[in-house]
Amino acid sequence: MDSLTQIVLGIGVAHLCLNKKISRKKTIALGAIVGTLPDLDSYIGKLFNDPLTEIEIHRGFSHSIIFFLLLSILITVLVKRWFREISAKQLYITTFLVLLTHSLLDIFTTWGTQLFWPMPQKIALKSVFVVDVFYTVPLLMGVVLGLKNQRKLFTYAGLFLSSVYLIWGLVAQNIIKNKAVGDFENQYAEKVQNITAKPTFSNSFLWNVIIETSNGFYLSDRSILEEHKMNFDYFPRNEELIQDFSDKNINRLKEISENQYIITKNENGLVFNDLRFGLLKNDPNDLQFAFSYQLIPTKKGYRIKELPKDKRDGLMLLKNIWERITNQ
Repeated sequence: MDSLTQIVLGIGVAHLCLNKKISRKKTIALGAIVGTLPDLDSYIGKLFNDPLTEIEIHRGFSHSIIFFLLLSILITVLVKRWFREISAKQLYITTFLVLLTHSLLDIFTTWGTQLFWPMPQKIALKSVFVVDVFYTVPLLMGVVLGLKNQRKLFTYAGLFLSSVYLIWGLVAQNIIKNKAVGDFENQYAEKVQNITAKPTFSNSFLWNVIIETSNGFYLSDRSILEEHKMNFDYFPRNEELIQDFSDKNINRLKEISENQYIITKNENGLVFNDLRFGLLKNDPNDLQFAFSYQLIPTKKGYRIKELPKDKRDGLMLLKNIWERITNQ
């Protein structure tokens, strides 16, 4: 989730775990700082100057239980002198839970986390967008009231309401999947091999749907509130364009995209498009996905360069999402 949400969650968990002997300033500082530490991996990834390494590092080891167990020891040793009012054990448990809840929340997003590192799989439920005010606002209100009034009941209430929203996201996701499969099977003879449904920006009402078949992918969107049949846009995988390539970087891209990709061409050559985060522009003459990579041939294989995104396209996408939600 976004940094603000993780800061609020960290402060909330710290408030619930620490007793009243600890001042509000110390509670806020510990929760906010520790709650954002796992995401520093994104800055470490940038040091490699390689978009693939940056993606592979993010939400990997730094979001794992093993890392949290070790980092909590280090933090406890470093800050114990400022938390003399509580035991080292309580400080350690608080720090660990702030870190753990950060990763548990990220599991609900499309990126997911490598919680059980060194196992390579990232757990991703894909049921909440990385920025969602419907999750953040109740949590923020509860934490603010809880700290202001020195009553944990408010913080518990905020955490409860935001957690209910996460559960609702899973329910809505399952509803959307069932409706999408039904609409698809009524329109096409192809068999659904896999289906992914993920929410659009900051809401759990409008969902993007990816249906994979043996021939390619069918993309659409579906609101939880509407009943009419879905229309699908078909995108062939175009695997034949790269099937002869055993390039390491292409295989890394396939793994990163969870094999939800298509290959297209532009004026500079081949483009690898990660489908998981949807389309920015669905123009046959100017097709652009949220994450696309130029495949640049070199003597040693293919160099990968992420294609830049135009902020105007992002704003237009948000406008279209809002119109889809409000005009059903």
